[in-house]
Amino acid sequence: MVEKLFFELLRVAVGRQNCLSHTPTADEWRVLYGMAAKQAVLGVCFKGVERLHPQGQVPPQDLLFEWIGATETIRATNELLNKRCRKLQAKLSEAGIRSSILKGQAVAEYYGHTDGTDKLALYRQSGDIDVYVDCGMERAMQFAREQGIENAEWDYKHLHLDVFKDTEVEMHYRVEVMLNLLKNRRLQRWFKEHTEEIFCHTDSTENTDISSGRELPLINHEFPINDTNGLVTPTVEFNVFYILLHIYRHFLYEGVGMRQLMDYYFVLRHTDSTDTSEIIKTLKKFGMMRFARGVMWVMQEVFALKRQYMICEPLEREGRFILKEVMAGGNFGHHDERTNRNRNGKIDTVKAICKHNWHLMQHYPSEVVWPPIWFVWHKCWKIRTRSKLRNIF
Repeated sequence: MVEKLFFELLRVAVGRQNCLSHTPTADEWRVLYGMAAKQAVLGVCFKGVERLHPQGQVPPQDLLFEWIGATETIRATNELLNKRCRKLQAKLSEAGIRSSILKGQAVAEYYGHTDGTDKLALYRQSGDIDVYVDCGMERAMQFAREQGIENAEWDYKHLHLDVFKDTEVEMHYRVEVMLNLLKNRRLQRWFKEHTEEIFCHTDSTENTDISSGRELPLINHEFPINDTNGLVTPTVEFNVFYILLHIYRHFLYEGVGMRQLMDYYFVLRHTDSTDTSEIIKTLKKFGMMRFARGVMWVMQEVFALKRQYMICEPLEREGRFILKEVMAGGNFGHHDERTNRNRNGKIDTVKAICKHNWHLMQHYPSEVVWPPIWFVWHKCWKIRTRSKLRNIF
């Protein structure tokens, strides 16, 4: 079964397995390539292919060259995004705004060097830049205007900050949201209580500019910083909850792929000294224990994660359901044939989410009933907020 080979390739890539159980045929290699592309893990899987070379388990030459080309594109994109992250944080610092890079480029620093693997940070397939600012929504919008962006798209969580022609930036004034309005209120309090954990860590890429190999000066965790320094990012302890929450939210309302689960695998690989009792308490507070236990099973089944790094006991039945959804939907659910991806406006979006949610009702009933309520609430909130901002600006 090619899916089994795909999981083996992932384990080889992250250093948890030395070779595949059998050498794939040319057709199987092409299927593996397609699965890696669908799950947005082409670059990391190619590092697995490199590790298989001594065993003679290599793809056909034409596919190998295509894979190399895709991997080099991923590498170049990461080098660009790392530069843009530093430049963005420098701009914000100069404006007196404290910032922290979330998810993508922040989590990439955990990739590799945990199981004897090469440093994989540059081979993680990246997206846009997510940056959190603790200045509030009004100051964030003012900053956008200072950058010449007059009509930035915005919502309850973030605005689109078009400061770079070659890179999309989402500027968060709220770290994350839950569509369940009651839980969201508690969540915003939780983020407020843990604010300092969002800004307490500086990129630990051997204290080196990974795009040039040049050593970077150590900095403290306070702003201002400049663009020769590393990235300010959340602590591992913060990410243990936050990245799982991010996965949970996308799983419920859109779809989630293997790239996000691989992110969480590497986060967990840095948690051997983390107090899991606090994490479990937080997960129970937000009704996420069933999902967390399912994800632990996926970590065990796909990545062969050791028990010492798990935050709770794995739950096989839920894990199998989650893994099936991940493999069907691909990266952020973009390949899920059950969901309409040709959406025209908010109505189609709501319909698509409700359709996606229906088959989750048996597993997460208290979450999947909320999207229609959230969209009505958010519409009212945006009307009130737009009126308020009109008076300010």
